[in-house]
Parts: sequence; structure tokens; C-alpha cells
Amino acid sequence: RRILVDAGDVNVPEYINSLKSVLKEENVELEHIIVTHWHQDHIGGVKNVIENTENGKSCSVWKFKDDISASNCLPVNIPLKWLKNEDKIVTQGATLRVVHTPGHTTDHIVLCLVEEQAIFSGDCILGEGTAVFENLYDYMNSLNIILQLNPDIIYPGHGPVVESPVTKIQYYIDHRNKREGQILQVLKEKTFQKFTERELVKIIYT
Repeated sequence: RRILVDAGDVNVPEYINSLKSVLKEENVELEHIIVTHWHQDHIGGVKNVIENTENGKSCSVWKFKDDISASNCLPVNIPLKWLKNEDKIVTQGATLRVVHTPGHTTDHIVLCLVEEQAIFSGDCILGEGTAVFENLYDYMNSLNIILQLNPDIIYPGHGPVVESPVTKIQYYIDHRNKREGQILQVLKEKTFQKFTERELVKIIYT
């Protein structure tokens, strides 16, 4: 029995075929689907997974509950089970601990594989580039939470595996602080000017 972390986007046959192939080769079945956050490229494929895997209809589907994204994520015939911070989901040989990491979205979580020092990071940490966010304050707090978890490896929702996670997390923190510093520098140099967000972006992202 296995846990599936995120289910891809809606109606992506290549993903479903790949998933079915792995389940068959490994002679395993899905017990849980955990969604890291409500964005469609993570939750949209849940219906396809349930309908196209051998025991999909008996899977439990989990997501962190928040007031904004709790509804309208899935068809009404797919019940969601709600996660809380520090919950644990257990299957054969694996325990995933839920850590609420808002910022990218209000409901975002990362999952710590208890048996190893590994993290499934959703969209908080990416394999390439930096992440977008809804709330910078929350996101920076979440990056510091992940840093304190001191992972040995990160499996991101997008891009390659992160083999040097502490270095990567610190880069994310430093990069955001650098951007904030650039904004402050522009405002300091041009004290009596007003700027829209778009104008600041044009100056800073040269």
C-alpha cells in the first residue's frame, strides 16, 4: 500500500498511464492521496486517479483545511478528509507528518517522511527557479520552518530532486531578502516619487 502525494492536473493521460505502470510493476495499490494545496496542477487529477486505478475508489483523499480553499476543489462525489498541522498519515513502511507552510497558498503543506530525513515540498521549494506566493510574510516564515526541519533531500512538486536542500532553502530566503532590499533602495534614492508595483518591478528586474 502506498501514499500518492499530489495527483497532477486534470485529464493528463501520460501521467495516469505512468502511475498505473508503476503500481503494476511494484505490485502495490494506493491507500491515500494527499494534496499539498488547492492549485489545479496538484488537485485537478484526483478524479482521474480515482477513476483509472484499480482500487482508486477506496482511496482516502486528504487536504489541509482552510477557510478560503476548502470548498469547490473536487467534484461533490469525492469526499475530502481534512488535515491539521502535525497530523500523521501512515501506510505500510511510511509515515508522513503534515507541516502547514502557508504563503504560496493559505492551505499549503509540506510532508516529512518520518522514516527518512526527507521532505515533499509541493510548491514551497521547487527543483528549479523560485516560487511565487500569495503572502510574502507567511511564505518567509514557512521557509524558515522548512529550514529548521533540516532535510537531507527534498522532493519538489516541480523540477528535479533537490540534493542540497539546506543550501537551496537558504538561497530562497536570501533571494527574497535581496529583492526587498532592492525595493527599499529604490524608495530611498527616489524619496519624493510615487511608484506603482509594476513600475518598481520594471526598475528592479532589469
